[in-house]
Amino acid sequence: MKTVKFMSLLACFLLLFGCGTAGGNDNNSSSGSNEEAPNEEPVDVDDQAVEDLTGYIVSVSDEGQTRILVTGQHPSSGGSGTSATMYTLEESTKVENSAGEPLEAADLMAGMKVIVWNSGIVAESFPAQSGAIKVVVDEGQDELEQKAIAKALEEVEAGYPWHVEEVTEQGEQSYKVTLKNLLDDSEPVDIEVEVKEG
Repeated sequence: MKTVKFMSLLACFLLLFGCGTAGGNDNNSSSGSNEEAPNEEPVDVDDQAVEDLTGYIVSVSDEGQTRILVTGQHPSSGGSGTSATMYTLEESTKVENSAGEPLEAADLMAGMKVIVWNSGIVAESFPAQSGAIKVVVDEGQDELEQKAIAKALEEVEAGYPWHVEEVTEQGEQSYKVTLKNLLDDSEPVDIEVEVKEG
């Protein structure tokens, strides 16, 4: 009689243990399918990117890595308040024009109107410093305007975060570019330049 009770208890125990293990296997198999990523699409850089600054490239340097200084507005500022950020471009940085056509980091030039995305991590300094995840060049910007801004930036002291406040076409191939040094309280300066196509 004791043997029958013992066998019954053992059978119940094994049945319960077996059910628990089966449930565990189901859980493991479902988490195992989550770990198998070959069927999943690769992570798009756009999913990690945060729109950071819309403005103009003030300077471009290439000392092993391309770095661009951009002055402009953050989307959260609603067009008020100007900022400056030095962005470092990595090999993974996506560079394109606003039509989605790919560009190279070497295509970036001073005077270009751009929107820069980053990871949301910014070093607190002035200018701020950050890595660029994506740089979009405004293809609607007139080529002569870009050249006029670049030429005006050559007329002011290099290394400062100059903000392009206004660009006015004065006549055929003649522009007035208004620049403001964001590091001091000095008045903006107007620089008249002449540029040629091509």
